[in-house]
Amino acid sequence: MLKTIANMLVGAFMAAMVGAAFAVVGQAPVPGFQTPDGSWLLGLAAGSNFSYQYAIVAKASGTQTTCTNIVPGIYLAQVDTVVTGGDSICLPFAVAGTNLNIRNNGAQSMNVFAQAGTNLLTASTDQINNITNTSAIAVTAQQIMECFAAKNGSWSCARGS
Repeated sequence: MLKTIANMLVGAFMAAMVGAAFAVVGQAPVPGFQTPDGSWLLGLAAGSNFSYQYAIVAKASGTQTTCTNIVPGIYLAQVDTVVTGGDSICLPFAVAGTNLNIRNNGAQSMNVFAQAGTNLLTASTDQINNITNTSAIAVTAQQIMECFAAKNGSWSCARGS
């Protein structure tokens, strides 16, 4: 339980440092050392204070090496700009216990890749649904993709409306 709360706090603090927004119950922490607000922490534990990011732009060309990286620690991500079919994003490295929901709010289908590099926790490359690291998962316009990592290095993802 404490490890889960610690992981959520680390993700929330990382999201705050990169300028992501919060749906807030209580007073959200700002970057730096401090005592978190008890109401905010309870809201985080209860699932109210998820970190989110929007206005993400999928990178043109649709390749894994040039993709737009989703920031680690973000729980809800909305890709608002997909100009050409196949523009791409990359999931963060798969760390056990991580959940991520992505919405393609763009006008075209986008490609979703695992990270190209080596995951330091596994000394190997990540996979999505046990598919080779360099293969893309297509997410059509106005579709969502829910992903979780039950173990390091392995994303399990499902798509839907």
